[in-house]
Amino acid sequence: MHVALVLLAVASGAADAFAFLQLGGIFTANMTGNLVLAGMFTRPGWPATVAGAATAVVVFAAATWWGFRASPPPRAGVRYPRRSIGVLAATAIAAQSALVGVWAAVSGVRGGTVDLAWSCLLVALSAAALGVQTVLAKRLSGASGLTTTFVTGTLTSLMEGIAEHRQGSRLVQAAVVVALVAGAVAGTALAHVAPPVAPLLPLVLVAVATVVLLRPPRR
Repeated sequence: MHVALVLLAVASGAADAFAFLQLGGIFTANMTGNLVLAGMFTRPGWPATVAGAATAVVVFAAATWWGFRASPPPRAGVRYPRRSIGVLAATAIAAQSALVGVWAAVSGVRGGTVDLAWSCLLVALSAAALGVQTVLAKRLSGASGLTTTFVTGTLTSLMEGIAEHRQGSRLVQAAVVVALVAGAVAGTALAHVAPPVAPLLPLVLVAVATVVLLRPPRR
């Protein structure tokens, strides 16, 4: 499970980097950043930023609401149901796959750029994928509340545990923080070198994480 959580964090960093660089400076995992951007009314292109940020926040919220409704809460000491993992992962993969398809079609026609309407659609697909992915990570991490799309809470929990000498999954928490940065670096590099395939990285990483999560447990 820990390996899958780290992979999901890398995917989140790559997805956010792609969205910010290619879809008008909008985050699709970090909703706090979008809310701050929406309030920066003197920023050039602010109306377009508000449109993109609002799309991301609304869709992310709707996706997380659906994800929590569609999956049972975790139970201490019990392996999380593989069926629920499959449903959440398949939904995230489907949304990310749709993003890859739309991006390939639209960016190819427009030379790597998209207008506001297409950008908002792509933001919505990415936010949907990452919203469901957030639910998956929280369901898997249980009471620790570890997240892989926004890591301020994870970083805070890590520092709290260190300061209070608590036993816990410090290594995993630290790995998730580092993984998010690594994903952003990889996503930025891919968006610079090969923009048409940039959104493929999050899709591949989530698919690999799903395989890891659904493999039969060792006896």
